[in-house]
Amino acid sequence: MIRKSFGVVALSLFVTAPAWAQWSRVLEVPVSDIFSVWANGDTIAAGADSAVYVSTNAGATWKRSAKPAAGVTMIKSVWVRNGRLYAGTFGQGVFVSNDLGTTWLGFSQGLVGGILNSQLFIEDLLVRRDSLYAATAGAGAWVRNLAVAGTWNHFGNAFEPNSASNMSAIGASNTRLLAAAGGNGMVFVRDPGDADWTRTWLNNVGAAPGLSAQAAVWTGHGWVVGSNGGVFISSLGQEPWTRSGPDFGLVFLMALALRGRDVFASFGIGNASVIEFSGDDGVTWQELETLAQTFIYKLAISGGELYASRHDGLWHRPIATVSVPDPGAPTRLQFAIAGSQPIGDDVRFRFDLPASGPIAIEVFDIAGRRAADPVRGSWPVGRHEIMWDARGLGPGMYLARLTAGRERAVARVIRVR
Repeated sequence: MIRKSFGVVALSLFVTAPAWAQWSRVLEVPVSDIFSVWANGDTIAAGADSAVYVSTNAGATWKRSAKPAAGVTMIKSVWVRNGRLYAGTFGQGVFVSNDLGTTWLGFSQGLVGGILNSQLFIEDLLVRRDSLYAATAGAGAWVRNLAVAGTWNHFGNAFEPNSASNMSAIGASNTRLLAAAGGNGMVFVRDPGDADWTRTWLNNVGAAPGLSAQAAVWTGHGWVVGSNGGVFISSLGQEPWTRSGPDFGLVFLMALALRGRDVFASFGIGNASVIEFSGDDGVTWQELETLAQTFIYKLAISGGELYASRHDGLWHRPIATVSVPDPGAPTRLQFAIAGSQPIGDDVRFRFDLPASGPIAIEVFDIAGRRAADPVRGSWPVGRHEIMWDARGLGPGMYLARLTAGRERAVARVIRVR
């Protein structure tokens, strides 16, 4: 694939994942439910029933932690920051270790007040700067400052009135938090300085009973939210959302992992897990493989390895060469906006050329007047992308027209600012 942006040509080499690529089980981790996995650089941590398994050398060796406390039966989330290991348990709150699990301290001070102690049922942990956030199964979001001595504080009152206090995940961009919560097609966003969370609907309309967000990642260019009804993408984490990805119907387990702008996803369907890959911020997807009789809880990436916490242990497979395979020459001219609408300042036009040759992209307003200078060039057969600066467009609806030889294709463009 050739990508051109403002006259600069960048060649992206796409290599199909080898058919012999196999999953390997981490032998130091037991063949049992591994409920969580987290990775950053060479450090990997995986939460089991009553222990955390940690590697600080990219999976070469592993250390098994002590049990955080009596009664711990499920470690749903793990995180390592500055050598400190945090474990979020399902029913016993949060624990911290200063020696990667040899000894533990309770870290639930202030984590009180949920109905039936639901504040102690930790679904997800997130560290952002000096704050540790917890998503709970029944008591909304909580936050604790890691830089100073203190306790947990309830973080927002928007979940309970929206019947969304049962959270699944919490993610962060450089400036925004996004919470997957509730079962009516909602996610919530919060920026620094906001008094509370703001609700946003994945279907852009309103309540969608049964639709539940389960995972969220920020790619650097947009949000990707995985749900039991598929994948949704948005440049800002709010309306408009665009549904992308394969349609598997009802998904009972959904996990996401990020490598730069590449997104890996597992879809739990029936008694199998389907692994999909997106190389364009979640806009388009390619199936990598289907794992029969396999249930994946979480995904994480360390170096060139994709890790999966599964019902039968911790597994990994190489992804260093994984990318979207070249589908061959397209059979007809196709043209579209790559990403959600309304558009922002930068637009990606995607087009498939059945024959090589010169092309032109022109943008017109609804009265038929040219709204920007044409983009011209010559491209070979295949799929291509062009980055286009839309800062000169005012609010309104436009038509972008691709001309290639005697063929034409049109895409609608909506600009709101």
